[in-house]
Amino acid sequence: MKIIRHISAATTVIFLFAIAAGQVQQVVPLAVGTASIAEWKGDVVLHSPAGTTVDAKRGLVLEPESVIDTGKGSILLDLQDGSQVLVKPKSRVVLKSPNIDKKYFLELLLGKVVATIRKRLSDTPSFRMGTPTAVITVRGTRFEVDVTKEKRTYVEVYEGVVEVAGLRLGSRPILLQPGFSTRVESNRDPDQPRSWRDAWPGGDDDRIGSRRGERDSEDRQNRSGSDANRPDSERDREPHD
Repeated sequence: MKIIRHISAATTVIFLFAIAAGQVQQVVPLAVGTASIAEWKGDVVLHSPAGTTVDAKRGLVLEPESVIDTGKGSILLDLQDGSQVLVKPKSRVVLKSPNIDKKYFLELLLGKVVATIRKRLSDTPSFRMGTPTAVITVRGTRFEVDVTKEKRTYVEVYEGVVEVAGLRLGSRPILLQPGFSTRVESNRDPDQPRSWRDAWPGGDDDRIGSRRGERDSEDRQNRSGSDANRPDSERDREPHD
């Protein structure tokens, strides 16, 4: 009888361990071109590649050709390689598969994104994204892209180096260093890099003036030792619902 009790107790322990193991959720790696929702808040509308509306929730995996529209909300995306993209309010983003067509990971049609891209190894394809007027290519950096209603593209770099080119045939790319920005208009080469404190001519002073005020606020915080070396758009990069 003692032997039977010992066998029964051992069987029970093994059974309980099996149940516990079954309850442990396995992390499924993301496929290239997909993204999962890390955080979101406010008014966010998602459309599947088939065009159906999808409810936003943490951990939801979005397939290539999914469309993200943010009204007054924002959404933080995790990419397959650990990079992150924050889609700011009043923006439209389309996820892309980098293995086909233009080799984009995503396309920003309107609004603003802040991207933190993990450093690529030499044999790993660069991160590439598109806008209506530009192609942005990086191998590991933190930067911001803004597309206006007039289809102008602005790129600002916080860390690393970003390559920016226009869409016209034979467009000559430029390299942006931290603290610099460029503007790309339709069928034009990128403008020469400027410090992000300098206003762009041609009717965009309000936009740049607003950014300059944000940068001044950032400098004051850095001098006081608060949030050192973190740009304003990075400080609010993780939305909470």
